[in-house]
Amino acid sequence: MTDSPTLGLSIDPAGKRTVDLEHSLALSERADGSIGRSQARLDPLTIRRIERFGLPKGAGCLEIGAGHGSIARWLSTRVGHQGRVTATDLQTEFLSQLHAPNITAQRHDVRTDPMPAGGPFDLIHLRAVLMHLDHRMESLRRVVSWLAPGGWLLVEEPDFGMWQNDADPVWSAHPRAWQEAFPHGSLCQGRSLLRQIHTLGLVDIDADAELDIVRANTPMAEFYRLSMAALAGPTAATGALTPEEAAALVERPTDPHFLGCGFAHIGVWGRQPLPPQRPEREPSRSRA
Repeated sequence: MTDSPTLGLSIDPAGKRTVDLEHSLALSERADGSIGRSQARLDPLTIRRIERFGLPKGAGCLEIGAGHGSIARWLSTRVGHQGRVTATDLQTEFLSQLHAPNITAQRHDVRTDPMPAGGPFDLIHLRAVLMHLDHRMESLRRVVSWLAPGGWLLVEEPDFGMWQNDADPVWSAHPRAWQEAFPHGSLCQGRSLLRQIHTLGLVDIDADAELDIVRANTPMAEFYRLSMAALAGPTAATGALTPEEAAALVERPTDPHFLGCGFAHIGVWGRQPLPPQRPEREPSRSRA
């Protein structure tokens, strides 16, 4: 039962209002001004992680949940004209602006659709995708099956753990309210990756993380303020917050004395094993 075509509100079996998946993803991509700040914060971290892999010219890459396409665009230059990048998303209007000849944009649902065009891939990257999904492990296993032998998987997810436990009671209310509005979302997907990556049959596994400390009057604070503003409507409409509480969250990062924890940006990676090499046969010896 749809309650609002604008917010994508539905009534769950328990009678609570929630926001559906596609509207959740759209809100995360369309907050006015926040996407540029998000890319400025996260793209250097993603690029640093990918550069660990020594991706060669001519590699084939899959960018799942490509958003506005900034990483797909960077990958297209990294792999050169002989390489290929497939950029997928549920919302593809932003991807239509990618004009590099070695980028293919495709509407794709990682939960149900078959391997995108161009596979299997030498690199598959997801950022802030799994946190919005149910059946996350099933989706991860599907993604791993699209790796070429020796191909790398990089998964990056924000984690709400430090934010949930922030000492500021106004600020720490957001993670709970977000999950009430988006019940399929995960507050701990970043932490969960540290366990999940070991169950996928990959080798050369590793991980790292960076924590956002939100300080007033910084680009990061403005990113969080814009994100809170975009989510104020859904959290109030679902009853997760009152309108006054939602407004207080929007204004919190503007307090000159504010210091608070934001996301922990956790990344994990691993490589699809190469097939075992067949031992060379010794030359047969002729009998005298």
